[in-house]
Amino acid sequence: MKTYQVSFSDRETLPDQLESVAESLELTPEELIKRFIAEGMRSYRPISGPSVLGNSLDDFFVKNGVIKPKR
Repeated sequence: MKTYQVSFSDRETLPDQLESVAESLELTPEELIKRFIAEGMRSYRPISGPSVLGNSLDDFFVKNGVIKPKR
């Protein structure tokens, strides 16, 4: 699993805002950050048309480029 570390100075208010918004949405700050990243990356994903059906939910996600196949 890849991880990325983001640091803020003690004087920055963004972490407090992030935690407040996450709490109001009943999410963890990490979940909210993932949502922000996914939304920000949306314009970089190629639009390939309608979704491709899969044999399972996992297969559906793989065929539609959401996750990589299991090794």
